[in-house]
Amino acid sequence: MQSLTDEQLMEIYQGNKDGQGTMALDYLYNRYSIPMFCFFYFSLHNDSDKAQDFMHDLFVRIIEKKHTFNNNQSFKAWIYRIASNICKNDFRSAKVIQKYISHILSTSEPIISNNETERILSECISKLRQEQRSIIVLRFKLKLTIKEIAEIYECPEGTIKSRLFYAIKELSKTYKE
Repeated sequence: MQSLTDEQLMEIYQGNKDGQGTMALDYLYNRYSIPMFCFFYFSLHNDSDKAQDFMHDLFVRIIEKKHTFNNNQSFKAWIYRIASNICKNDFRSAKVIQKYISHILSTSEPIISNNETERILSECISKLRQEQRSIIVLRFKLKLTIKEIAEIYECPEGTIKSRLFYAIKELSKTYKE
């Protein structure tokens, strides 16, 4: 099995032929775990713990999405595309959280202790579309993680991050008005 190409190993893994799927995935993991760790490490400003977590998340995604791989394409390009998207989602999420925190900190009075500000914010939230309201409430009022919200909506975490970004953008626009 060691002499097989990445694409051939992935085909075996997808088909799980003769119970060889696990072994094929092990070979792919051994070939790509170090390069993927390095990719994440340097992409995430030398954060080895986060790089390790992301590397494992990458292989979980490969396991979950094995059916999306097309054997006519390069496995290496596919795995790096997934890794790149994981990093982009993390950067986007960090920006959204930072904007939200800076917005909260820029208000002269704390939102939680000021009933008037809280009332205005609640009004602004109520003006959002139903889906946007739900995501804002789940994330910031109920303190659910992106992963938990993605499970609720049965869609990828990246989709939730994107929806959350636009919901916050819309909420901010409504709040300024």
